Amino acid sequence: MSAKPLLVIGGIALDITATVGKSFGASILHTSTPGHVKQSLGGVGRNVAEAAWRTGANVKLVSVVGDDLAGESVKQGLKSIYMNTEYIQTLKNQPTAVYNALHSEDGQLVAAVADMNIFDSMDTTRIVSILQHEKPNFVCFDGNVTAQMMKAIAIACQALAIPALFEPTSVPKSLKLFQHTETIMAQAVKYTSPNQFELEAMCDTIRSNPILSNAMKKQNDLVDSAMMPLKLKHAPRLAHLAFPNASFLSQFIPNVITKLGEEGCLYVSKNAGVEYFAPESIQPNEIVNVTGAGDCFVGTLIANLQKSATTNMSANTLRSIIRNAQIASIRTLKSNRAVSKEISPDLLL
Repeated sequence: MSAKPLLVIGGIALDITATVGKSFGASILHTSTPGHVKQSLGGVGRNVAEAAWRTGANVKLVSVVGDDLAGESVKQGLKSIYMNTEYIQTLKNQPTAVYNALHSEDGQLVAAVADMNIFDSMDTTRIVSILQHEKPNFVCFDGNVTAQMMKAIAIACQALAIPALFEPTSVPKSLKLFQHTETIMAQAVKYTSPNQFELEAMCDTIRSNPILSNAMKKQNDLVDSAMMPLKLKHAPRLAHLAFPNASFLSQFIPNVITKLGEEGCLYVSKNAGVEYFAPESIQPNEIVNVTGAGDCFVGTLIANLQKSATTNMSANTLRSIIRNAQIASIRTLKSNRAVSKEISPDLLL
């Protein structure tokens, strides 16, 4: 385990899922309905951090909770699995982030309310101070933090020569990364892990930004499109569709790992590296829960990237890292938890 920590900065939440009882056939609206309620630890940053911790990284999660029962529950949940909580700050008069979902009896989402406003109150100065104190050799931050904080993280990481990964979280949240051009121009964000929808939105935002677009015109090292058919010969159509945008984004974030769901993932790097990764095998009846699978991919990915942060990573090493991240995702798909207990140090290279 690395002496220097892996710092994960992002969201932590209490997930509450209510599922209507199977014997109940009447309308579930405007009335109390028999069913089952499940509470669990959630939040992208928290899920990523736990997956990295289970993979074997020395992880410190930086986040906030409110001074309420949900906040205490979240912190106790982290302590119960022996995760570090020293940088989980409790904010007075703020509610802990909660994701509250209502599911039909067959598990389909009927409605949901996500209260994530507390992350707007995270202290940027405190985060920069933690970075300067810990001097981690790898940082991951998710789309829940503010655009201003993203800029501060990027500038601090640049000053300390720390590589960072940005996990977009959602289409709207992915666009915060480009709200301040200094965030990208700092060139500290070396990796990103969008899905195909986030990838498209991120590229559209760059193209509409005059400063970033002008910077793009000065660069001529886009991955040669003529190489694509050979590199992606056996890849599905979705990978071919994602390739141009991934190649474009790699000019600003050198390593783009696009999550393609059940069709695997696509890696594109600024130095003309292109590789498609077929999905790991799983049968439909083995899938228990899809929540957290992408977060676990990122957690195992960054645990391995941190371990290799001080070395010149070979293509074979990166290939093994991505394969192990896919295995972590599969283990969580087979679990009823957002982060499977089966994720373990056997996935750490």
